[in-house]
Amino acid sequence: MSHCPSCGRYVGPYEACPYCGAHLGGRVSIRLVKIGAVLLATVGLAVLWFAATRSQVPLIQAGQAGATMNMAYARVEGRVVRGPTYYADSGYLSFTVDDGTGEIRVAAYRKEADALRAEGRVPALGDQVSVAGTLRVREEDVAMTLNVPEHLEIVRPEAVEREIGSLTPEDYLRRVMVRGQVWEVRQPYEGLTLVTLRDSSGAVDVAIPQSLEELTGAFLPVEPGQSVDVAGAVDLYHDTVQVVPASVMDVVLLSEPVVVAAEVNAGALSAGDAGRMVTLHGTVTGVDPFSAGVKFTLDDGTGEVTVLLWQDTYDELDDPAQLAAGARVRVMGEVSAYHGEVEIVPQRAIDVEVLAAGTGAAPVVETNTPISIGDISADLVGSQVLVEGAVVGVESFSSLFKFTLDDGTGQIALVLWLSAYDELTDPAGLNVGAQVRVSGEVDEYQGSLQVVPSSGADVTVLSAGVSGTALREIGSLSAEDAGAAVAVAGEVTRAEPFSDGFRVWVSDGSGEVMLLLWQNVYERVAGRERLVPGARVQAAGVVQEYQGSLEVVPVLPVDVVVEGE
Repeated sequence: MSHCPSCGRYVGPYEACPYCGAHLGGRVSIRLVKIGAVLLATVGLAVLWFAATRSQVPLIQAGQAGATMNMAYARVEGRVVRGPTYYADSGYLSFTVDDGTGEIRVAAYRKEADALRAEGRVPALGDQVSVAGTLRVREEDVAMTLNVPEHLEIVRPEAVEREIGSLTPEDYLRRVMVRGQVWEVRQPYEGLTLVTLRDSSGAVDVAIPQSLEELTGAFLPVEPGQSVDVAGAVDLYHDTVQVVPASVMDVVLLSEPVVVAAEVNAGALSAGDAGRMVTLHGTVTGVDPFSAGVKFTLDDGTGEVTVLLWQDTYDELDDPAQLAAGARVRVMGEVSAYHGEVEIVPQRAIDVEVLAAGTGAAPVVETNTPISIGDISADLVGSQVLVEGAVVGVESFSSLFKFTLDDGTGQIALVLWLSAYDELTDPAGLNVGAQVRVSGEVDEYQGSLQVVPSSGADVTVLSAGVSGTALREIGSLSAEDAGAAVAVAGEVTRAEPFSDGFRVWVSDGSGEVMLLLWQNVYERVAGRERLVPGARVQAAGVVQEYQGSLEVVPVLPVDVVVEGE
């Protein structure tokens, strides 16, 4: 009622008319209205709080999230298929959840991420999670922001013990426990450490990303030979199985070593053992270098087996010269079958242990008496012989150097694989004109006989070769000199590597010529790091013409002399 019923005037909120004094009945007190409003608001808020705390966040399917759900508060349940990724400088944490219908990337920022780290509730690959947050839908990308740490629930499956060799891509995201010996530790790029673990059934890489260290602590380094237990989820890298721990603490050192390769007898091995890791003890009865490495025959009394060392493995041996005939060795490697023949292939230099060095003195045809080169025939292929002769020719190939020996009764090729050449005690003396004594195996290649020493120690330079190549002015060289052996000296004007070696341009004031150093020669030139503009160099080689330009091609590393220290 806003007007007085007695005088009809406007009275507003008054309970009595200010004009005629009439009592205005039935009016509600403003105070009561205020009190009622407050009570009603309080009850309403209580009801809203009760409903909010008792109702569940709606569960959605990742594949159904669309633009109409942008900024909605929703929940997803699924398995972590990527992550976690963490950036310490910004405090950003993310992981990806797959619920079978699609994927959603979940992100937590500094405050929430710090809370998860402090509580040890960071999800790992393979974990089952239920997470609620604010959806961010942008075109094809669906993301979720975790606003409340308590809205993340994690269920981590128990790790199942498995042999390494039994792991397959079908085990993707399964949590497993593997036990093995650390085989190798490497960093393919900054931010990732790969630990190769091996047991008797196979090998697998354990991936330790930098994010894992920042979330769970520094990874204590492990070394080859140590044995460890690792719990983690199976991941795939280009269809290759890896194991990813949930924490660095899931890599546990063992006090007892894990047996990787069982002791076997050579006579018991067959092609059916291919892929198996084995260990053998025996005596080296023969060494055979080849283009890609070295093979040696191992006899343990029950039979013989070939051990194959690839060149990079052979080069890493502490003292390759010890691996000669008569050496006692312990070898661990993988069984391989090549053309029906069983071979043992060590994968690391430390898998070849020389227990007692060999003398390198292989049995010869006639004790220690050199055989005449003219008496060597195809009947002696595979036999060890001792020959003496003068070096009358030299040829260079990508994987070997070939020297022609002449003793007056005939000629034969002396083949030195690069590994054997590197073991020479006097490489500078082994050149045209040198007198040498060689112990090696007779071999045949494309119808020609050759002697192949097992190591550089089997080559003795009795008298060094003296280069008779005349020094020429560079300006005097012409196309008519192609195929001739010459020597030049001068100052390096420029130098550059190329795919198969190194090019060096030399000038002596009368002209300029390029020295073509093939990789096998360049890698063995003394002082090659000084082959820069301004350096003084002298080189002997064969003149060649290429696309109208003359080149001098040294045959041996000793044909190139770089002046200065």
